Amino acid sequence: MKSKNEILDIISKLDNHVADDFEAQDLDFKQWNDRSREDNVKTMISYAVCMANGGGGSVVFGIADKVQGINNALKGVPFDIDIPALQKRIYEKTDPHITPSFDDIQLNNGTIKILIMNVFPGMPPYTTTDGAATIRQGKDCLPFTGTLRRQMIDSSGQVDFTSEIIYEDWKSLFSHSAMERIREFMSRERADDSLLSLSDEDLLKSIGGLKNGYFTKGSLLLVGKPDAIERLIPQHKWSYRKMLSDTEYSHRDDGSHAIPVALYELERYISVDNPMVTIESGLVHPEFSTYPTIALREALLNAFGHRDYRMSGTIMLKQYRDKLVLTNPGQFIGGITPNNILHHPPVARNNHLMDLLDRLKLVNRSNLGVSRIFRSLLVEGKEPPIYREVGSNIELTFISSPLNKGFKNLIKQMVDEGNQIDVDHLLILQYLIRHEQIDTVIASEVSQRSVEQARELLSKMYNDFNLLESVGRGKGRYYTLSRKSYELLKENMKYERQQSLDKEAVKIRVLSILKERTLTNKEIRQLTKMNSKQVQRLIKELESDGVVVTGRGPGTKYVYNPQK
Repeated sequence: MKSKNEILDIISKLDNHVADDFEAQDLDFKQWNDRSREDNVKTMISYAVCMANGGGGSVVFGIADKVQGINNALKGVPFDIDIPALQKRIYEKTDPHITPSFDDIQLNNGTIKILIMNVFPGMPPYTTTDGAATIRQGKDCLPFTGTLRRQMIDSSGQVDFTSEIIYEDWKSLFSHSAMERIREFMSRERADDSLLSLSDEDLLKSIGGLKNGYFTKGSLLLVGKPDAIERLIPQHKWSYRKMLSDTEYSHRDDGSHAIPVALYELERYISVDNPMVTIESGLVHPEFSTYPTIALREALLNAFGHRDYRMSGTIMLKQYRDKLVLTNPGQFIGGITPNNILHHPPVARNNHLMDLLDRLKLVNRSNLGVSRIFRSLLVEGKEPPIYREVGSNIELTFISSPLNKGFKNLIKQMVDEGNQIDVDHLLILQYLIRHEQIDTVIASEVSQRSVEQARELLSKMYNDFNLLESVGRGKGRYYTLSRKSYELLKENMKYERQQSLDKEAVKIRVLSILKERTLTNKEIRQLTKMNSKQVQRLIKELESDGVVVTGRGPGTKYVYNPQK
């Protein structure tokens, strides 16, 4: 990508050169077509795909590339260009979606405007929605043939931004406070004493953080000074907002600190408004917070460890009254989606950084992080996390749920009886606490398992654990909580078979699904156990969030359309 200053420097040389002289792997110049704006949009879409497949770059619109002389080359673009509309078109017409950023420069005393489209590198291959694709090679966008795609796939595992070496004196980049945070985490996670006793330099060497006496970008992210990180990895930023509403906040903080320091700061802000609940149990009175520490730490480390450091953006944590929303730049890779993230084999964008975090005992490379997030919430009777892909960002939402003491008692007794309760079982139990019944298809969706695996889960919970009762036969069979489950739950909670989700939780859940696909009244009734009129009232309340009604009668569908 090229900065505005770099583009201005090139423009200043156009009296003696043509723009084509400066075109390169990451830079192209295009003249604006005054006759057809639609042709310009198609060109932008095509070049967005080309640059994304070629490692990212900038395309400057409004400059003729074969004409010498500044006055002759500067053609400009219209002043009324709608940049958000352009981004939306490019996003919609690319697969996977590409969301470029735009800069504009006004020249000749504001009489000429040029437009810079910056395309960030991602995880190719990218195509247009009709399947067309090119790839940047030198100054050209070449057809992205099967051979080129295979070569890219074969070599993609060797490209890791965080493994790049920084050829500067590592000691001038080193942050003692970041290393102290790392040692605190390692002690808490009971790392080997032989590792903890090493000097800072030997510790970095032992984990691979020093390569021939130099930092990697991954080690800089872990133990670098903020000013060094800001200079060498300017994409690395974190932000916190204490939200009063969707548009207003009461407190903010931003930084470029190393990951352990950023983690400490973000956890500190959350703890200010993370109420604790104490449960009396004999002489021990354990405390439980609204947002479990394990879930928060795993989520934050995943955000820093898996974000796309080739993209600009920030890891943003927004704390609302009723939820936490964490976003990080970068899309899901390697076939991971929100609907299979719990059990999908681990895929790392930043292998070197994740190796460093693993060796320091900060994360686990065995794909246990997401499971830990789910489990730490579910065992306390809380709502499971919600993952979404929003444009070029991954969004994780924690719903503020109260501790369910009865549910904890249920799980404790099951464990005391020698039963192995997995996250899959917890998800099914949590669903049944909020709904009257569950069948195999719903259990499959809830647990992110195949229908056959879901059938086995339900059978085990019915036959072996005695947690469920079976109703009906064949395809009409469904399950409810058993009498044993009721007896264990009733001590600390009043259970009603028609109990629905908490209203705010319902709204968040339905809205998150609508952002992925359309829903009918019947589907929402099945999801929430509301009646038809209650669903209509719910949709009315969600209109301000961008939900609209299409069709009439049996053909009525609810659609998420934030533009309305």
